This record gives sequence, structure tokens and C-alpha cells, in this order.
Amino acid sequence: MKTKPVNQHNFSSELVIRDELEKRGWALSALSEAAAALARANSTELLIQEVCQAIAAQGPYVLAWVGQAEGDAFKTVKVVGVAGAASGYIKDIVVSWSNSEVTGRGPAGSCIRNNKTSVVIDGEIDPGFVAWRERAKGFGIRSAIGCPIPDGITGIPFGVLMVYSKVPNTFGASEVQLFESLAKEIGFGLRSIERQHKLDDQIHEKELTQERLATALRATIEAMSKTMEWRDPYTAGHQKRVASIAMAIGRQLGWDNERIQAIYMAAMVHDIGKMAVPSEILTKPSRLTDLEMQMVQGHVEAGYQILKDIPFPWPIADMVRQHHERLDGSGYPLGLKDEQISQEGRVLAVADTIEAMATHRPYRPAKGLNSAMDEIQAEAGTKLDAKVVEAAFKLLKNENELQKILDVH
Repeated sequence: MKTKPVNQHNFSSELVIRDELEKRGWALSALSEAAAALARANSTELLIQEVCQAIAAQGPYVLAWVGQAEGDAFKTVKVVGVAGAASGYIKDIVVSWSNSEVTGRGPAGSCIRNNKTSVVIDGEIDPGFVAWRERAKGFGIRSAIGCPIPDGITGIPFGVLMVYSKVPNTFGASEVQLFESLAKEIGFGLRSIERQHKLDDQIHEKELTQERLATALRATIEAMSKTMEWRDPYTAGHQKRVASIAMAIGRQLGWDNERIQAIYMAAMVHDIGKMAVPSEILTKPSRLTDLEMQMVQGHVEAGYQILKDIPFPWPIADMVRQHHERLDGSGYPLGLKDEQISQEGRVLAVADTIEAMATHRPYRPAKGLNSAMDEIQAEAGTKLDAKVVEAAFKLLKNENELQKILDVH
């Protein structure tokens, strides 16, 4: 029985196809792993390093590095990331993207200079690789590819992606296309991270500006409050104590920090309208006449008029206008009822009542904290908000936080 002769042509074609598929498989694996690294990286250093590691872990790739094109006189190619078994190859190596006879004629330099992919098919015979041939042999390097990494702004690339293989002729047309795509993605990733960092810097600067403005606003509010206290020494510290009580109630109600800052600002100037009331009335040691009482009550509207045109980030003027309003409509100046009164206005009403009754006034001695709490308890649900009153009682039970506030200020 005769055997069929082996068709050498078909056998050779199958080997070529197998080799091509194998090379493409290496490149695809490298591209896939590198893409995953690009997706998770949040810094340029991490992006470059992880991409290099992802490439160097595939098939015959013994080295991957990224070089950045510097703008110095020598036109240095600065190594910014490297990975692989042959990493020692790039150590202390001098690479330039100038038109130098030696340093600029290798795959990395010519790739950047010409903004075009450079391929070393076999380092042992490639005339452009002569300067590095012996060094490459020591690390088992036979072929290489350099792909330009675009910077997206100028015509000069950001740098180059270099990949080295221990197998000659590793980088055919398909592999070139894949690594060029990867180099473009690296460029896109670097620009995205740079934009994000710029955005983060802008956000941080904006936050610092807002913080400085908030500090300046707080200082201005406190200065306004101090001016009021100088004019009316009998109520010195009143607004600050009301502010501390209001903030503590706000925290008890679960308010966020911004809302607590708002109630603090409003409380610190809630009586600023008393600037329009004659000082002899404010300090009068006896009962006020009906006309004098009307003048004192007018401080609420006066305060609103003083504050309403100031561009606060919160409705401070409205909060101040409502601190003497009551749920049943018996308050002033507008006789608001129920939901017409803001939560901040309700908190100020309770805090102001507690402080006013618990401390000394020109026309009467202090009634004490217990009497003040009895008063707000009696008015809870009718004139004062029951939840706000409940929060105030929790402060009283919480190591008597209210008394500590009154004692400190």
C-alpha cells in the first residue's frame, strides 16, 4: 500500500498561518490586559506602569516601556514606566528623539521624531539596531515595536510605547495595528487623567474659596453681633447664646452642617433690628408702655430690612423675620401660621424663648432654665413647634447641655 506524499507547500502554509494566529493571540491578550489596566488607573504613573506590566506578562514579550519625549536640548526620551523580564535592558540606557547618528536612530527615537510606528523585525540583522545589538542579545531580545503615543494637542507625540519580544518577526501588520491602537488609548487615558486632575484642582480651589468666604462671612456676622451687644450691654451675649442653643437643637434634629451654619448666622443677628430702637427703651428697668412695646417689636421688621439685600447663601433675613412668629398666628410681625413659618424660624423661636427667660433682663431677674423649659413645654404644639421643643428637652437631659451653653457664654 502506497502512502500519499506530503504536500510541502500546504504544510508550510499551515505553519505560517499557525504562527500568524499565535502572534496575533499574544498581541490581543496584551491589548485586553492593557485595556483593563487603562480602565482602572487613576494616575498617570499607575496607568503607564500597569499597562507595561500587562503587556510584559503575555507570550514572548520580555520588556515593555513607555518613554516621554522631553523638550530639552538633547531631546531626551525619559523612561516613565517599565516592566518585564528584560527590564535591565533599559537601565541607564541613553535614548534621544533627535536625529543623532546613534541615540536617535533606534526604534524609540525615530518613532517619536517621525510620529510613525517603528518595527525591528530581527535585532540581529536590522541595521538600525546596531548600537543596541549586543546589549539586546544579553537580554534575549530579538524584535521590537515602537508606537507613538499622541498628546492630542501638538503634532509631536507625548512619547512612545516600546515592546520587545524574544522571538524574531513578532510584529506583523496585524500586531502593528493592535499596538498602535493601544498607544492611542494610552494617550487618551493620560489626557483624561490630566483633565480629571485639573478638574479636581479647580474643585479644590473652589472649595478653598468658599471656605474663605464662609469664614469672612462668619466674622462679619459676629462683628455685627458684637456691635449690637456694645449698644445694649444688658443683652450682651444673648445672640451668641441663642446661636449656640439653635445649633444644638439643629444637630438634635439631624440637620446637616450647612443648615446648622445657616441657623448660626441667623441667630447671631436675629436682634440686629434693635439698632433702630432707642437705647433708653432697651435698657429701661421698668415695664414698657404699649407704645414702647410696639417700638421694641418693630426690631424684627427693622432687622429684616437691614439684612434682606445682603446676598447670603441662605435666607437669613427671612429666618430673622420669623423668630417671633407663632404657630397659632399670635406672633409678629406678619402673624404667620403653621407651615408658613420655616423650620429655622421655629428653632429660633424656641432658642430665643429659652435664653430670654433663663437669663437676666433690665426689667426683671432671670427666671432660670427650669421656668424657661416649663414655658416652652406649655406652648409646645400651639405656639411653638412640638418637635423642636422635644429636641430642646433632649438637650436638657443630655448632661444638661442647655445649662452648659448658658453658663459658658
